[in-house]
Amino acid sequence: MKQVALLLFVAAIATTPAAMAANFSMTERFSFEYPLDADGSVWVDNPFGNIEIIGSDAASVSVNVVKITSGVDKAAIIEGRTLTQLGTRGDHRVRELRTAVPDVPARTMRWQSFVTYSIRAPRTAHIKVSSTYSDRIHIADITSDVTVKNVAGEIVLNNIRGRVVVDSVNGNITFNPAGRPMSSSQLVTVNGRILISVAPDAAFQWVADTIQGDFKATLPVLHPQFNGRTFRGSVNSGGPTITTSSLMGDVFVLRTGTTLSQARSVRVTPPQEASQASMAPVAEPLLARHFQAPVVEGNWQFATNIGNIGVGEVRGDARVMTGAGQVQLSLVTGECNVTSRGGELELGDIYGPLTARTDAGSITVSSARSGGTVITGGGTIRVMSAGGPMTLRSGGGDIVVRQAHGPVSAETRSGDVTVSLASASRTETVEAHTGRGNVVLNVTPRFGADIDATIITSDPDANSIESDLNGLNIRRESVGRRTRIHATGKVNGGGQRVSLYAEEGDIRINAPVPVVVSPQP
Repeated sequence: MKQVALLLFVAAIATTPAAMAANFSMTERFSFEYPLDADGSVWVDNPFGNIEIIGSDAASVSVNVVKITSGVDKAAIIEGRTLTQLGTRGDHRVRELRTAVPDVPARTMRWQSFVTYSIRAPRTAHIKVSSTYSDRIHIADITSDVTVKNVAGEIVLNNIRGRVVVDSVNGNITFNPAGRPMSSSQLVTVNGRILISVAPDAAFQWVADTIQGDFKATLPVLHPQFNGRTFRGSVNSGGPTITTSSLMGDVFVLRTGTTLSQARSVRVTPPQEASQASMAPVAEPLLARHFQAPVVEGNWQFATNIGNIGVGEVRGDARVMTGAGQVQLSLVTGECNVTSRGGELELGDIYGPLTARTDAGSITVSSARSGGTVITGGGTIRVMSAGGPMTLRSGGGDIVVRQAHGPVSAETRSGDVTVSLASASRTETVEAHTGRGNVVLNVTPRFGADIDATIITSDPDANSIESDLNGLNIRRESVGRRTRIHATGKVNGGGQRVSLYAEEGDIRINAPVPVVVSPQP
């Protein structure tokens, strides 16, 4: 491995209120190079900053990093620089690059950090990118699969021949599949525009979904059919399927060399297709409808295609559906069922069974007294208190349960899972699973369970299973080119089953001994 680092400190002159919030900045530059197999994988997790990955013929990953920390004074700069950590791990099969930034108020009040990655990787490598806020994510000249998940920022994919999966909340997506799509792909954004540029003879099936936007093209779209807000059509008769979903923006399919202004809505059907299109239902116009109220008496139902919802108290059952928008319910005395196609859910004290789902966005629950199910297609799930069984699923994001009084089943494709059981829990069923990240279970020293914990890792020296409770038997074995670390055993005489699973991460069972402070005489 080759590594070079360069540090530059700058004191800026503040001439505006915005500049006075960040008088100083520090720039650090790093360079890395690692060997990587032609069919290896590159994973990049960068919460705040830009990412560029370009395919090459080299059998290595070449990385240039620029880390900029700005703050209100030198002390804030030092704090931000220290807390923003760059990490890399893996081997010639999988190479992971990660920026660790704490989720603390100081980051926005006193300092900010922005990290930019410029990467060259084998063009046949598998690419996976996770981001929160960026100006731009750019990936080009890759022949294998590409996965990108972000919250805010533009995503540009050029000359990609493999399967593409993009999931964004607030960002435009531009996709150029090397002229002609070779693999099925999925592009999803809540509040952005999607633009696909293809060669005149490109052939593929187009499935599109939008609430407030439209579907436009500069290519003939054959056999257009609408089912509610979902459109299906064929470009040049056949091929792989490209699925696009933009809840609030337009979706464009452009012939190379044409512009957005030349695109026409596919709702305007050519004469030769009129007889077929007339048999399909036409999507009705969708209107925004918001709702706010301090108190709703009795059982309450509300549905809107687009709209934000805020209610202080529902004295009964609540059933809420929105195609896109934020939902805030501070108190529900009965059963609560909330569904959003895109938007954050903020739920307070829920007395009855809870069902909360959003296709994209974070979900926060103050108290689920009867337990329930919480699912997001991408975003963080936080449950402060759970009084009954909880099922938690995230397509990508951390899952945190601060105090659980019942069974917990938590699974995320990418992110950390942290479950803390109530101090009164002597034994409880827990399932925690992450496709990439760490698992942390917090219990009391007297907690009893049958433990089954597994790590799959490409770096067994970096990842481990650790437990404050005695009784675990830990074994290691090779699984292909990775290592399986497996721990089983009964702790404190056994009890309910606890199943923990993590890929490329750690598993930690914490059971701290409470500190008793004697009163002073």
